[in-house]
Amino acid sequence: MTTKEIFDIIEDELYLTVPDFKIEEDRIFWKDTFGAEIEISRHSTAINDRGIFAWWQSNEVGHELVRIKINKDIIINWRPPINTMGKPSSGGHLQFFENFLIALYQDKHRQRLFIFNIDTLKAEEVVTKGFSKKVKLNGNELFIADSFENEFIKITLYPERMEREEIDEEYMNSRNIKFD
Repeated sequence: MTTKEIFDIIEDELYLTVPDFKIEEDRIFWKDTFGAEIEISRHSTAINDRGIFAWWQSNEVGHELVRIKINKDIIINWRPPINTMGKPSSGGHLQFFENFLIALYQDKHRQRLFIFNIDTLKAEEVVTKGFSKKVKLNGNELFIADSFENEFIKITLYPERMEREEIDEEYMNSRNIKFD
């Protein structure tokens, strides 16, 4: 999907609620009623095969918001737990697998990874020991590498649940799983 197509979807929603926003090549931004700048980067958007669309709204005072457009009449607002000490985040990486939205973002202390089920409206954090994570989605399997501890986790996503499994580097090599 092109940046223009992504921003057209977001722009349709913003016309209803935001009086004055600006669109640049790779971001949309505006000021809220308190004067804080809100930004949507094209890198912080995702769409699934059912046409469900999500975007991360960064706020310069740390009030982050993920908006998920289920259809033309329903938008879900999710405030991911985030502590940036009143500073803006760098946005979040969003990726869909069927009805799961995977959100990876930087907090004050570490990278955080949440899996949000858009059918049940439940978000579950995947906690690891280290500071930063790499993720790779392969079908219904989410592979996570914790760069600090050299820890590997496989999360298998099913329509109504997730299964977590600790794996090792040998398993990753046998499946030829590489992180981009």
